Amino acid sequence: MNLSIYGTSEIINHHIKAARANTFKIISICTSNKKSRNIDKLCKKFKIKETYYNYKTFAKNAYLKNSSVLIAGRIKDNKKVLKECLKYNLRIIIEKPIFINKDDFNLFRKFNKNIFVAYNRIYYESVNKLKTLYKNEKPQSIIINCPETNLKNILLNSCHLISIIYYIFGKIRLQYKIKNKKSIVCIFKSHKNIPIIFNLNLGSPDNFAIEINFKKIRARLCPIETLKIYRKLKKKKYKGNNLYIPEYSKIIDEYKISNFKPGFKKQYLNFKNFLNRKKNINNDLLDAKEIISICKKIIE
Repeated sequence: MNLSIYGTSEIINHHIKAARANTFKIISICTSNKKSRNIDKLCKKFKIKETYYNYKTFAKNAYLKNSSVLIAGRIKDNKKVLKECLKYNLRIIIEKPIFINKDDFNLFRKFNKNIFVAYNRIYYESVNKLKTLYKNEKPQSIIINCPETNLKNILLNSCHLISIIYYIFGKIRLQYKIKNKKSIVCIFKSHKNIPIIFNLNLGSPDNFAIEINFKKIRARLCPIETLKIYRKLKKKKYKGNNLYIPEYSKIIDEYKISNFKPGFKKQYLNFKNFLNRKKNINNDLLDAKEIISICKKIIE
């Protein structure tokens, strides 16, 4: 399978490695920056023969070479590059969040079956373990800790946290919000009425975390690439006092599972199935719009 790439940022390295591991052949790469040094480095590193600086010529070439397209450039370029690629009915994998304006998603609704959205964290083994736990038992509560640097990053970065919650629990609805200059606390509910507490603290020196509390189990992603499942408290003596320390029974570290960027190899396996019209896991355009809509409710 052929793959053509729009974008030359650092993340392209991870996309190429995972794509090639799933038998994709990288035939071309494009950037809108004519002074880009990254494009030369990528071409040399991965032996890519064709380079483009015009997205229209790039899209036409992808069509002529029977290639799918990865779009992973600047968010502000996504609309024009998508339009050009979809003019040729190309199949596309595009980096999240696609757009930060909800209305922009509506322009491409009729092409939903052509678009695969790269929310790589839904392919974590740990996230799928949580989904299995949820199938077996309804959680009592979910707590999300989000120490972002600014509000815009909720749309650009923390959308990954929301993508995990959305993937496991489906659509959620906002019930209540408390907002001040440095923090936002939102209470959502899932369609099964599970309370979801979203805690945003700007500038906090902390890790992103998702904690899911079941009746007798506490599961915690913190950092997001590490899952610990706690089932009991361990009693310890310290200076004549009893201390009770949560003891985990299982740990999944995404960085130890694969040599690829977490989630990327399985993401491209699913994109390959998507191209072959086989059963696959993916977020489509409508899912991406819903995720951004939730993020907007948090910050607006």
